[in-house]
Amino acid sequence: MENERFYIKIVGIIFDTEKRKVLIGKNPGDETYSFLEGDLNHDEELDKCLKRTVTEKTGYMVHNLGAIYAENRLKDKDKVKIHFLCEIKSGKEKPGKNVTDLKWVKPQEVEKYLGVNLPSRLHEYLTNLA
Repeated sequence: MENERFYIKIVGIIFDTEKRKVLIGKNPGDETYSFLEGDLNHDEELDKCLKRTVTEKTGYMVHNLGAIYAENRLKDKDKVKIHFLCEIKSGKEKPGKNVTDLKWVKPQEVEKYLGVNLPSRLHEYLTNLA
């Protein structure tokens, strides 16, 4: 048990409160979009990782509104994903690190662009944002 490792993915869900839309990105070679996520470094705080990841991938600096969903993927992928809701504080939109395109979509359209069915609690949370 001591030598077992797992990875933590930090996921930023950026929500524009005025337009009522969520920002998603496309990685090189992918046909579908995804939420903006990054790996938590061993000595990094969750909030710092979230803000670093979002800035690197979008050009935006964000305010962390809190964790909204945690996904246990240890059984099949050796990782835990923690989703945070964010709002933009400053910056200029620009696809960055490992992102070829950014798109603002309505929360109820997210699954269509991601090409997956989200866990029911995350799906419900997002659709209630609209």
